[in-house]
Amino acid sequence: MKAYTEWTTEELWKHEQLNFAAHMAIMFEYLLEQGLSVDDFVRYTADKVIPAWKEGGERTVEDLMSGILLNVLANGGEVRETNNNGEEVTATVSYLLNPETMQAFGSSPEMTGRFWDKFVPIAEAFGMDFTWERTEDHHYHIRVNKSGS
Repeated sequence: MKAYTEWTTEELWKHEQLNFAAHMAIMFEYLLEQGLSVDDFVRYTADKVIPAWKEGGERTVEDLMSGILLNVLANGGEVRETNNNGEEVTATVSYLLNPETMQAFGSSPEMTGRFWDKFVPIAEAFGMDFTWERTEDHHYHIRVNKSGS
């Protein structure tokens, strides 16, 4: 193994992305082992970050999707495609949490996908809707639109 002084910034960043996914998987497993709700934890996470998302003031569907895609990229995922018609923005992305790392620490794909749900109350806080679905090719199709449209 390299000495800690020999790691490049890129190598450190990649390791941080994997550490984040590993810690999330460990937290999910801990909650399940303790009989606690992963859904409650996901909601708690959203409630804690909503004030920071609101600091910038009102948001458009484009702003909200940009924030979500920033999370995807920061966690090591890829944005495959985006579409914007002004009222709705959709995207296809590889993942929010690294699936191989999540599985290595015991989190199923279904459990891993549930972390997308944190964006539902965040979107609601801005009068928008957020939905996600796992595609047949194991990517995620995500959507932000104005509520009621």
